[in-house]
Amino acid sequence: MDIKIKKNSHLFKVRTSGIIVKDNKILVEQYRDTSYFTLPGGYVEIGEDSSSAIIREIKEEVGVNFKIDRYLGIVENFFINANQEKTHGIDFYYLGTTEDEIPLENFDLIENDNGIIINHHFKWIELQKLTDYDIRPKCIIPYLRNEQNTSFHLVQRETD
Repeated sequence: MDIKIKKNSHLFKVRTSGIIVKDNKILVEQYRDTSYFTLPGGYVEIGEDSSSAIIREIKEEVGVNFKIDRYLGIVENFFINANQEKTHGIDFYYLGTTEDEIPLENFDLIENDNGIIINHHFKWIELQKLTDYDIRPKCIIPYLRNEQNTSFHLVQRETD
């Protein structure tokens, strides 16, 4: 069961995201039917640690084995989601590599998540062009480019 708590019009969730870089490009996912991008990943389950969750999520979504190189940081993200819920998200970020071959062109994959079919649209974006895209949360972009060679704890408020 995912760590996701809903109360009235508020949602609290715990996620984990993987950062995969190849040939100075980073793998991102166009989030469902939106115009913005996120890093591959998903919910942490109750009783699961965030590092195990990202290994599981990358396998489920991208279809490859993910090897964690290092923990990068955490973002506390406050925003209004597509369902108009005030959302408080905690997201753990891990830099890693894939143990399997992964397409170096944009690609789509279909995931069956307990009977729910999810279409994943993946894109490789050049690191120096990250600001040309709507990547969320925006506060992590300097860390994705490795401009900050340190771990981070960031708070982003898109809403109050």
